[in-house]
Amino acid sequence: MHNDAAKSTANRGATLSTAVRPLDPLPPVELPREGWSSRLFTEIGTTLDGTVLRAMQFVVERALIPDGEHVDALRDSARALLTPELQDDPRLFFDFLDEAPRPPRLSRRLRRRIDGGAVHDCRIRSDYVPWLRGADGAAATPIHVELWHHEGIRPRGTVVALHGFTMGRPRVDAVMLMAHQWYERGLDVALFTLPYHGARTPQSARFSGEHFAVPDVSRLSEAVREAVYEIRRVVHWRREETGAPVGLIGLSLGGYLAALMGGLCSDLDFVVPIVPPVCIGDLAWRFFENTRHHREGGEATLSKDELRRAFRVHSPLAHALRVPRERVLIVAGRGDRVVPPEHPAALCRHWGQSDIHWFSGSHLAPFGRARVVQAIARHLRTLRIL
Repeated sequence: MHNDAAKSTANRGATLSTAVRPLDPLPPVELPREGWSSRLFTEIGTTLDGTVLRAMQFVVERALIPDGEHVDALRDSARALLTPELQDDPRLFFDFLDEAPRPPRLSRRLRRRIDGGAVHDCRIRSDYVPWLRGADGAAATPIHVELWHHEGIRPRGTVVALHGFTMGRPRVDAVMLMAHQWYERGLDVALFTLPYHGARTPQSARFSGEHFAVPDVSRLSEAVREAVYEIRRVVHWRREETGAPVGLIGLSLGGYLAALMGGLCSDLDFVVPIVPPVCIGDLAWRFFENTRHHREGGEATLSKDELRRAFRVHSPLAHALRVPRERVLIVAGRGDRVVPPEHPAALCRHWGQSDIHWFSGSHLAPFGRARVVQAIARHLRTLRIL
């Protein structure tokens, strides 16, 4: 199944191959105009994002920048994804997509009753096989889903909700991903916990998601690949169980995965990435260049172009949209400093000028959430799901 050429490495310490074309640069974006009161909210959100970014950069510097003795290993981990085969056809990295999903081995536990239904804690046994032999993944960790489902009636559909980096606690994820609003509109909601997050956080991790974003290109890419495998399993399970439409709503890292799924699978009934990054290499470089290590003249482990090449295989921009364009809606923040507007705007262009909703505020302060809900609900109505 797995191409041995994808595991080869070149001489340690050498520059990564420049024969591999990186993703196109993300050009500046001109946002639609907004009123003065909305601009005020956007400026407040931008300030909040900036404050949190400074704290995040401290974490990146302490936890995610490797020391000198690990630099060569990091370069080698990137080369494993730069083979001509994967660069010519990055979908090969997700070779399991050509196999029929296996029926889930599922367990459920009632958590609480809700109006017209119940919330169940669901576990699906994972049989994920890593791309790289010897990679330390979470193959033995069950897939976690908190399912909000209607009883006695067929739901209008299911929202598979994908949380952001460092999240993964269903009580919080439900608020951020607007689970109540979708459930009240007749949709089941499957709050999916990403690998290495929430209850799936390894004991050795200092925070939820740390092992997802380790400073190792191949391991981070394995985490993305594993998440794609599991999301597909959950989508298949919900479609088979309900016979109703199933789609994705993802926030931040979840938005990245939702956008990627839109380029990998054609059968999703809707895809709504919210504040989605589209180039992990670009984000990694932005964090690095604002660290004290960089300001004091510290050498970058990988250059900006090298980072963009290394993570290209799972960038949504490396995969043509497979879902019909009318099924996708991008939601983005005007003042977002964590995922700058260049990212969702680039995705919009890549998807042939798909629909995009710009909200006032930022990544961490999405003012006007009611309008975001209205925009997504309107999108689902056009698809005759609501």
